[in-house]
Amino acid sequence: MRRHFFVRILLGYLAVIAAFTVVALVVAGRAVPEARPGLVALVLVTACLLLLASGAISFLVAHVLTQPVKSLTAAFRRISAGDLDARVLPARQGRLRELGDSFNEMAFRTQELVAELTRQREALTTVIASIQEGLAVLDSAGVIVLANESFRRICADRDVVGKHYWEAIRDPYVAGLVKAVGPDQSTATRRCDLGGRDYVCSAGFLPAADRLVLTLHDVTEISRAAEVKRDFVQNVSHELRTPLTAIKGFAETMQPTIDKVNRPYLETIIRNTDRLVSLVQDLLTLSELEERGTELQIEDVDLKATAEQILKLFEPRARAKGLVLRLSISSLLPPPSSFLLRADRFKLEQVFINLLDNAVKYTDRGEVELALGREDGRVVIKVRDTGPGIAPEHLPRLFERFYVVDKGRSRQLGGTGLGLSIVKHIVLLHSGEVAVESTPGAGTTFTITIPVKAA
Repeated sequence: MRRHFFVRILLGYLAVIAAFTVVALVVAGRAVPEARPGLVALVLVTACLLLLASGAISFLVAHVLTQPVKSLTAAFRRISAGDLDARVLPARQGRLRELGDSFNEMAFRTQELVAELTRQREALTTVIASIQEGLAVLDSAGVIVLANESFRRICADRDVVGKHYWEAIRDPYVAGLVKAVGPDQSTATRRCDLGGRDYVCSAGFLPAADRLVLTLHDVTEISRAAEVKRDFVQNVSHELRTPLTAIKGFAETMQPTIDKVNRPYLETIIRNTDRLVSLVQDLLTLSELEERGTELQIEDVDLKATAEQILKLFEPRARAKGLVLRLSISSLLPPPSSFLLRADRFKLEQVFINLLDNAVKYTDRGEVELALGREDGRVVIKVRDTGPGIAPEHLPRLFERFYVVDKGRSRQLGGTGLGLSIVKHIVLLHSGEVAVESTPGAGTTFTITIPVKAA
């Protein structure tokens, strides 16, 4: 409105000048010849003065109209340079005032947003700095863009930011971990030795930022405590094996000559000696499996033939309890139904024996089924029984060492509480998984999945 008003005034003023000039020239033309040159000169001078006046007015009008725009442009430049305190003085009225008010509101909100982001960044920096584990963020090229104090201490380098991770941590396990993580595999974890200390190294991929988060958790003291405990168990087990073997041998030697009165005592000695021998053997087996760097004796294993052989071992016990032992092969398996699996034969047999032993031991009627199948490139082994089942509160701790659901019955049947822990360790060594499903009164199913490896 204001701009249009000034434009109309300027055009009217120019029209008046033009009309005055034309009239003055006409009057000068009709004047007497002697006065004509003076009148023409007067008209031209007057017209020039009027034009100069109109130019001055035009400049003033342009200045009034463009000054708010220049002020707004200058404020935008200050904000783009980082000065978020920049504001403009809005015009008195019209669209320029609306524009000024909108700019000031935008600048205020931008300042608030930047302040909030700054507070969050400071809080995040404080949290990262306080983390005891080493933490670093790598970009897509493997360059460290962020590292906390713990990571710098582990690397013994204060200036790790900006360097390639291989310059800070020269460890093949860490390098393999970084290469393994990406869009196809978001997380991975490995053990590594850095500077004589034991670390659990974890890597996580951030797809939104195309970056990788690397964490180093020092488990040296935990590993040393576990090693001390493992050595103690091994030493005690070895020391107990010899006297237990001697006790069992002498007791069995006395069996033919013992009288009926003392026979129950001797049988109790033999039964508990067998239980102790089994416990010692399980402890040694578990210690061996928990040893770092345990190697598997990988060979081609005919899974169906192995399952059939193990089932024959339990047929007498199952027949004595009236149980049905059954081997089922999935119809999805390619012919022939027997197939090869790359695995440690002896340890795989231990898995079958421990699971079937528990199933037959705790099932009083019905059947025990060993099922074999394949699913998504993995071998699936299931051991299902129709026993009493397991209450849900016991399932999370079922694979812990020495954990027994029914302690009284387990002691009566000679259980050690280590069988399922051994199963879990063997399956993990084969890069597999083990799970359990159970319904009280309806039975239990153990499911093992192992990746199929080229034979």
